[in-house]
Amino acid sequence: KQPNFRFRHGKNCIFSGNPILSVNRQGKGFVGGVGNYLALTGARLKGDDLIYAGIATHFIPSERLNELKLALIDATNNSTQSLGDCVAGVLMSFHDEKVNVDLDKAFLSKNRKEIDQAFDGKQSVEDIVSTLESVKSDSQFAKTTLDTLKQMSPTSLKVTFEALIRGSKVQSIEEALDMEYRMSQAFMRKGSDFYEGIRAALVDKCGEPQWNPSSLEGVTNGFVDKFFDD
Repeated sequence: KQPNFRFRHGKNCIFSGNPILSVNRQGKGFVGGVGNYLALTGARLKGDDLIYAGIATHFIPSERLNELKLALIDATNNSTQSLGDCVAGVLMSFHDEKVNVDLDKAFLSKNRKEIDQAFDGKQSVEDIVSTLESVKSDSQFAKTTLDTLKQMSPTSLKVTFEALIRGSKVQSIEEALDMEYRMSQAFMRKGSDFYEGIRAALVDKCGEPQWNPSSLEGVTNGFVDKFFDD
C-alpha cells in the first residue's frame, strides 16, 4: 500500500543520481505515522523512498538535465497546451523508466507497520517513546529509532510535535510559513538548544550536547507554546 502524502506544492519533482533527502521538521507536509516519524527523527530518504512517499515523480539521469532545461524552455515558449500539460509531457519524455525502483524494498515500506504502530495517532512524544520502549526487545527498528530520538533536543522534539498538530490545521502556505518563521525566531533566542547543538556538533565536536531542559518531562506545554507566540 503506497501512502497518500501531502508534501509538494508543485505537481512534479525530479530526482537524479543518488539523492538523499532529510525532511526533518518539513515532515509536517506528510500525514500520519510516517509524517511524524520523518519530522521527529530527520530520517534520510533515498530514491526508492522518495518515489514511495510521492515526493519524487520522475527520474532523469544527471547527464540529461541540461538537455531537459532546454527542452522545457522550447516547449513552454512554443506549445499551445496549458503550462501544466506541456511540462508534464516533456518530463515524461525524459523520464527513465528503466530505473529499477522496488517500492516493497524501500525503507519506509519495509518498516511501515512499525512506523505506524509507534508514530500514528499518538498524543505526545512521550507516547511515541513509550511505544518504542515496549517493543524494542523484538525490534531493531525500535532500538535504532529510540537511539536517534534520545540524541535529539527534548525541546525540539516537543516543539516539532506541536508544529505537526498545528500545521495540519493551517489553511494556506502563508499560514504555514508564518508559523515556521515564529518558530525559527524562537529557536534563535539566546541560550536556546540551537546554540548548544552547534557547539557540540561544530565547535567542540564532542557530540555530547547538554540540552536544557534535559528530558521530555522537563519541557512544559507553556514552554512549547512560546515558540508559536506572535
